[in-house]
Amino acid sequence: MSRNGPEIETSMVVATLGRSHELDGLLRSLAAQGRNDFELIIVDQNPDDRLAPVLAGFAGSITIIHLHTDRKGVCRARNLGAAQARGHWLVFPDDDCWYPADFLARIDALKKTHPADFYSGRATDTQGQTIMGDFAAEAMPIERATIWTTLIEWMLVVKKSDFDAAGGFDVAIGPGSGTPWGAYEIQDLALKLLSAGRKGWYDPALTGHHPEDRSDQTTAAAVAKIRVYSTGLGYVMRKHGFRFSDYLPRLLRPLAGIVIYALSGKPGMARRSWNIFVGRWVSWRTAPGPAAHGASAS
Repeated sequence: MSRNGPEIETSMVVATLGRSHELDGLLRSLAAQGRNDFELIIVDQNPDDRLAPVLAGFAGSITIIHLHTDRKGVCRARNLGAAQARGHWLVFPDDDCWYPADFLARIDALKKTHPADFYSGRATDTQGQTIMGDFAAEAMPIERATIWTTLIEWMLVVKKSDFDAAGGFDVAIGPGSGTPWGAYEIQDLALKLLSAGRKGWYDPALTGHHPEDRSDQTTAAAVAKIRVYSTGLGYVMRKHGFRFSDYLPRLLRPLAGIVIYALSGKPGMARRSWNIFVGRWVSWRTAPGPAAHGASAS
């Protein structure tokens, strides 16, 4: 796991906790890229050495930097790894995602055809079907109005210099942050980049893969999780000066879901929609506005 070798173009930073062999898919997909101009930085938040044998199996094919930290929080871990990165570009894979064998080649092509400061693509299953949200069907600039359908954390490709200038990920957002704001850290980062005049580009042909969550979304644990995630939306939109009229559709949609699911005899899904609404409403009411962050409303 040497840091010696050719110039590093891309640093891939993975925050991981509680997993070991789940990283196999990612590691195999990176080994399949067939190039040596990238490094993989593992920010290990586990209290033990469970990852050592997993990573050792790929030491000959991937440049791996294995960091340990006892500070929890996915954004803290990403920022820690990014601070150690040597690459000109950063990518932040999930520890259980994986990429096509030509993923880095596709990024190279995008840099030539659509010069930008950051890029994103689409989450798909292995058959190419969109998963994990609604993604725009056409390639387009990533702008303030399009960040909701063009971004997912593990498909972000961003210049390290711009990431650093933006202050990295907001450690108050995301899993393990210790705050109520459970998600939307990628939209927050993109908004900071856009506010600084950086340009983003989304291409749905740039794809990566991730296991789909097919578990029961109406269990108490699943409902509690979606409520925490929902609070992050209000935090980010308030932080970046969105108007309540911009936010209102995000409140009306789960309210409509409550009615639709209740009338169709799906009380579990109605309860889920209620918790999404409550999370979004409470976060809008309690999240600090742009003045608290030094951000400008627009």
